[in-house]
Amino acid sequence: MKWMLAVLGQIAPDEGGLTVAGTIIMIASVLLVLGLAVFCMVRILKETRPEEHHHAPLDINTHDLDP
Repeated sequence: MKWMLAVLGQIAPDEGGLTVAGTIIMIASVLLVLGLAVFCMVRILKETRPEEHHHAPLDINTHDLDP
């Protein structure tokens, strides 16, 4: 509960804790990464015909069977 009061600016943060600015930046960065992940998943899963775009060509020579 003490950290919540520190985040709200009611008391000084303990030594080694997050400041208000640090908390805001952390929350914003986590929301940005989660938003980007959700955006990418929705975009891929909503495609009507993914077999046209999401495949690998069968004629790739990886040279893994070469002597």
